[in-house]
Amino acid sequence: MPHKFDAAWASILEDEERKEFLPPVEILKRLGVREGITFADIGCGTGYFTIPAAELVGRGRVFAIDVQAEMLELLKKKIKDRENITIVKSSEDTIPLPSESVDITFMGDVLHELEGEGTLREAYRILRRGGVLGVVDWKKEKMEIGPPFEDRLSIEEAKAKIKGVGFSVTESFEIPPYHYCLIAKKDEP
Repeated sequence: MPHKFDAAWASILEDEERKEFLPPVEILKRLGVREGITFADIGCGTGYFTIPAAELVGRGRVFAIDVQAEMLELLKKKIKDRENITIVKSSEDTIPLPSESVDITFMGDVLHELEGEGTLREAYRILRRGGVLGVVDWKKEKMEIGPPFEDRLSIEEAKAKIKGVGFSVTESFEIPPYHYCLIAKKDEP
């Protein structure tokens, strides 16, 4: 069973050093996050990507989705009066949003934690036709930080999981020194 990030360690998600090796605004812009879109941050945690996405979408909407109520409570305290962020409690197999209601779905350091295909299937379901899935995850290398090596997915393993639910992977790139990013599309019918 893949290891889940423990909410007791949530403070490390906010470490300023993390922004140096995992710059959220640069990554989100590369995915096409911009004014007016609807963005779903699946596995949002404490809002590391959620809050910068909310700034980029402006009058658009951000859904901050997580299975851990503790993480959502921490995020709720941080966002206070932000009207364009909606907090959504989910399970791995159910995201309570309408089908085809989101322009970009995103998973930051989440794919390696998933037990089955349920979350990816839900990401596909809530995404509009032609919409984008962005996945950032840890390289499958031994390193002193991050999840256990045995839980990590190589880029090829991650691509296979994403393709397995119907996405077409359009781009992949490294985010040195620890991460990679995959960009995939929900194909038009």
